[in-house]
Amino acid sequence: TLTTTIIDADVKKISEHQTAEQFAAGGSLEFDQTLKVENPRRWSLEEPYLYQVVSEVRVGGRLVDRYETPFGIRTIQFTADNGFLLNGRRVQIKGVCNHHDLGCLGAAVHRRAIERQLEILKAMGCNAIRTSHNPPAPELLELCDRMGLVVMDEAFDEWIIPKSGMKFGYKRFFEEWSERDLVSMIHRDRNHPCVILWSIGNEIKEQAAPQGGAMAQRLADICHREDPTRPVTSGVNKIGPAITNGFIKALDVVGNNYFTGEYRKQRGKVLVA
Repeated sequence: TLTTTIIDADVKKISEHQTAEQFAAGGSLEFDQTLKVENPRRWSLEEPYLYQVVSEVRVGGRLVDRYETPFGIRTIQFTADNGFLLNGRRVQIKGVCNHHDLGCLGAAVHRRAIERQLEILKAMGCNAIRTSHNPPAPELLELCDRMGLVVMDEAFDEWIIPKSGMKFGYKRFFEEWSERDLVSMIHRDRNHPCVILWSIGNEIKEQAAPQGGAMAQRLADICHREDPTRPVTSGVNKIGPAITNGFIKALDVVGNNYFTGEYRKQRGKVLVA
């Protein structure tokens, strides 16, 4: 028996659904349940309100597993004429490209250090984080959910063509692992209300290669298949070639890195990453 319960920030039960099924030991079963939240409090930068899904599995009436999943309810939209809308209200994105390391503390994940970093960024007016250039630590997204920052969640820094002659980059794994890694990231992160964009790459060399358009479309299609609620982008630093080979066409929101002269040309479809 799977019992799924939604509770609010005051631990008040909002909705519940219980389903009982039989299947063989060692087998697996996917439960399909629908729960409704009446008059939800929406997650926003000013009030990052979070609900929680509690999933409990019982066998013969005995509790054998329990899992808690925080989530938020909000709407997002990128528009040509009015920019980014959060819950229908225009929000000017003031973000940073935030690498995962923590200065003198190094690359190991330290929750309080990440929190302190985000506090400093918020104090200087930042309201958005672009992860660089790989899936972030789950702790970062949990903190952005709680503290009220939006996130561009980035998967890759390299596809098949290596950067700067690197021998040991992701190109060694792209063909076999790119779909599985991208799906894994989306499944892990898609319940975070802070995530507003999936990025399929940072300044990928294929943006200027003949096969780049088809490769970008394949990854964008995976994102849309696994999560149809969020748009896809990529950090593009060769905008002309990316238009020519169809790379740009695969993106819902165009990323334009550095070249400010291109912004006006691409007005109405550009995210300045």
